Amino acid sequence: MSSAFWKSVFIGPIALGIAMSLSARAMATPQPNSLDTAPTNAGSSLILNKASGTKPVSIAAGEVNPASKPATDPDAVANEVVKPGDWQYTALQNFAAKYGCNPNLNNQPTSQIEFARGLNTCLTKVEPMLAQQPGSVTQADLEVLKRLTQEYRAQLTEIDGRLTGVDKKVTQLQANQFSTTTKLKGEAVFNVTGLLSGGNNSNVVLGDRVRLLFQSSFTGKDILWTRLATGNQPSLGGNFKSPSTTGAQVIETGGNNSFGLDWLAYQFPVANTNVYVAAFNGLQVDYAPSYGSNFDDFSGASGALSAFAESSPIYKIGGGTGVGTNIPIADTGLTSVSLGYFAFNANSPVNTPPVSGGLFGTDNSLFGQLNFKLSPKLEAGVTYINSSHNGTIFNGTGVIVGTPLANNVALGRTTANSFGLEFAYKASEKLAFNGFAMTTNARRSTTGNTDNIWSYGGGISFPDVDGKGSLAGLFVGAEPYVGGVGSTPLHFEGFYKYKFSDNISITPGLIYLTAPDQVTNNSALIGVIRTTFLF
Repeated sequence: MSSAFWKSVFIGPIALGIAMSLSARAMATPQPNSLDTAPTNAGSSLILNKASGTKPVSIAAGEVNPASKPATDPDAVANEVVKPGDWQYTALQNFAAKYGCNPNLNNQPTSQIEFARGLNTCLTKVEPMLAQQPGSVTQADLEVLKRLTQEYRAQLTEIDGRLTGVDKKVTQLQANQFSTTTKLKGEAVFNVTGLLSGGNNSNVVLGDRVRLLFQSSFTGKDILWTRLATGNQPSLGGNFKSPSTTGAQVIETGGNNSFGLDWLAYQFPVANTNVYVAAFNGLQVDYAPSYGSNFDDFSGASGALSAFAESSPIYKIGGGTGVGTNIPIADTGLTSVSLGYFAFNANSPVNTPPVSGGLFGTDNSLFGQLNFKLSPKLEAGVTYINSSHNGTIFNGTGVIVGTPLANNVALGRTTANSFGLEFAYKASEKLAFNGFAMTTNARRSTTGNTDNIWSYGGGISFPDVDGKGSLAGLFVGAEPYVGGVGSTPLHFEGFYKYKFSDNISITPGLIYLTAPDQVTNNSALIGVIRTTFLF
């Protein structure tokens, strides 16, 4: 019990007491259960006398009258046992019943220190009531509390000293001791999808994905991420009239529901930053801001429906095994610098030029990003990636985004330089905007030609749209495509995530693609109903 609380008990009710004392001026005699017959003095001096214990005070109506002994009688304080018949016992029981505290007296005789613990319980209960609603405790009941606290001041002080000592010990233990701990988090997704138009003999399907994430810490400042996953969500692109990978997969999974390692990484502090080391399936967004606003759930199933609408495709370039960090600089302006290096097939010892594996093999990415806070509501990033690919370019998350021409595996190994701009603007607690633009200069080893690949997009989101945590979002953009060829593959997406609770949400939505393969104008409309369980 802090000194601040003693002030609230003995001094806090002064203002209320002043009002009571003003009415006392009109009273000629004290109440029938008064402990003395001296005339009542008006003004603050009476209140101070009550607070200091130099003057006996009245007991609340209905309480037992301890007329036999005043508060200053040493015999009353020296009594080692408080019995159910004693006025103190009855007064505390009545107070507890009225204000909902439990002193644990059990209608049995108790020692003074145990009685003081029960009194302390009720004092702790009343303290926030006095702070929030001073009138919720009557003046008569406050006088009872003051009388009891005066009589058991020594015992309460002893309890307070013990609690203070315990608090100090707990604080020291928390500061100096840590035991290895692991937390389990999970996500299960049921996904009903289908081509509503633009498909060839396409079925409506029910796919699933389950992730179990083990978050371990060895020092209290580090995190070991170990994620197991399974799923069977199919790609819809093969059923487009013009088969394509663009927008074909709405949750990042696949396979036949076989569990396996999905992510393994370790994060630990060095100086004033954190270093992120990924052994398997690392992403650029694991350590660098993505400016995806409410759309980016970092490959989870609580944000956008598609991988493309999550964030700029530039973050899908590279990944796998490597290291990254975000170095803080300032609170405003240039706030931090993100740096990273990743490689696919880093565990492969095979070296058969022009394709080789290993940590420094031919499928790698060197990432750099400047992060800015331009105002309290506006943040932006400038990104550069130098990368080399033995396969697709925009496939860092396991889901291919962009047209087949942009991810042309048939043209062999690709070296690329990519540049991007991203921003996120939080207009209010219930309205946000985000957008990006990027370009990639991709040199194909087979032809020696350089393709200029473009992508851009923007979204508007309405978080907590219903006051219960639900999210609505609209997104429009162009998936990565080779400039000057065919049609622009526009992507339109709208969804509404209805949040039943913190752990369950259902998200219906639509995705419309104007030219999935970039060459023909065979559009496709995808319908989605996603149900997400978090635990």
